[in-house]
Amino acid sequence: MTWQSDRELLETQRPFTHAQALAAGMYDRELTSPAYRRVFPGVYVASEVPDTVVVRARAALLIAPSRAVLSHATAARLWGAAHLDDPRIHISLSRDVRARADGIVTHRFRQPFASARRHGLPVTTPEQTFVHCAVRTDLLDLVGLGDRLVKREEMSVTTIDGLHAFAELYDGQGRTNALRAARLVRTRVDSVTETHLRLLTVLAGLPEPTVDVRLYHPDGTLRYRLDLGFEENRLAIEYDGRWHLDPAQQLADAARRTELTDEGWRFEVVTAEDLYQTPESTLLRIRSAMQERDIVVPPHFSDGWRRYFARHRSVA
Repeated sequence: MTWQSDRELLETQRPFTHAQALAAGMYDRELTSPAYRRVFPGVYVASEVPDTVVVRARAALLIAPSRAVLSHATAARLWGAAHLDDPRIHISLSRDVRARADGIVTHRFRQPFASARRHGLPVTTPEQTFVHCAVRTDLLDLVGLGDRLVKREEMSVTTIDGLHAFAELYDGQGRTNALRAARLVRTRVDSVTETHLRLLTVLAGLPEPTVDVRLYHPDGTLRYRLDLGFEENRLAIEYDGRWHLDPAQQLADAARRTELTDEGWRFEVVTAEDLYQTPESTLLRIRSAMQERDIVVPPHFSDGWRRYFARHRSVA
């Protein structure tokens, strides 16, 4: 829907301000009609436009101080980390400016911060976003953010070395947490729950499984991919999320696992309930499987996993 006046052509499929609407010849009663919705005070968009982080970010910038940059959880989501599900829009400024609006969080920094463009919007760089989020994001979700940023060659927006180097040189709040998390980031991770499963084993002191184990046919073509595993010992650790409840996916999983089990592989399959409701039992099961496959394990678990997985029970 487009409203046109002699002075301006207003695209209502993108957020617009009350002042822009009036200049385009619209009336207040039109803005309060079902055809439009208010995104923030004084900012509207056509009702049929989906409520996405990009739309809300564009709307926030219309009423934010000049040179505001999208940051923190908002920047993380724009870079692809949807698991940081904060509906508020975070903006950062390198000057002492106060900006107040429901649903918008303002962060002020005395030192400059690194910024880039994403979806045509000003946003903190992936590395800057990582250290910003390190202040209030727990280790599991921070490593999950890092895993999303470096996911695969064709999808990554930075590298593990890039995250570590930026955190090493950073002298602001969050540096220590960012450095610890950067050391745990891995490429080729398919989901945040896979990140959490890997971290459960690592924080408990068990040997770290390899991410994205790839098995090939004799001609070099890809045969199967396994979430986590120890190829030499033929032990696979896999997370079965909701998508594995699909009947077709269940058949494919069963066929793959049966075929590889016949070749000497052992599978430990973990569900959301296993991971978030009964993590200690899951660790005992994984450690037992490791011992059976001659993988050296400690006699007792470290307690590092406890503080994090108690917080994530609601995920299940």
